Amino acid sequence: MVKQTVHAVIYKDGAGEGWLATCLELAVTTQGATAEHAAEMIREAVELHIEDMTADELETLYQPVAGAPIVKEIAIDAPALLHR
Repeated sequence: MVKQTVHAVIYKDGAGEGWLATCLELAVTTQGATAEHAAEMIREAVELHIEDMTADELETLYQPVAGAPIVKEIAIDAPALLHR
């Protein structure tokens, strides 16, 4: 196996006590009790997700991210359901 770098966004779950982690390149999401636990879990989830994929499958799913991702809060107009 070769080490590869992917990007994960890790954030507090607004509906619960845990943390969520999403891999940007492969659209894999998992959770953990802490931010560090979520980081460990996303590594494992991504590895398990791709371990049996063919090169063609990986090429189809993989969406490269150039540089370091930027996460910003953006105000949007939304239905009242989202206003809590």
